[in-house]
Amino acid sequence: MGFSLEQQNEILQEKTVIGQYHKVAVGCWFTASGRSIPKIVKYEETDGSLRTLNDIHIIKSEQKYYSGVLSRKYVCRSIVDWIETEFILFYHPESGIWHMVTADSRS
Repeated sequence: MGFSLEQQNEILQEKTVIGQYHKVAVGCWFTASGRSIPKIVKYEETDGSLRTLNDIHIIKSEQKYYSGVLSRKYVCRSIVDWIETEFILFYHPESGIWHMVTADSRS
């Protein structure tokens, strides 16, 4: 039987989010308390055109670990082609990279 004198922090691993992944540019507001609020998202469509999402509504935000890597997950809504669309933004603080996941169009 083994034991450890150090406090062990359990890191819960999340399952991979299914959908279409896009690398995105995000304009983000950081509050004085360190809270981050995405305000604008720009990404490239499959046809090469650039799309900008301005009115982003954050439904929820939480810290997650995917394969042991810390990420900030934002469940968001915005208007895309006059239709309210839900998507997920991921911020990876170690690399400073943002990803957006949209519903898989093949389903």
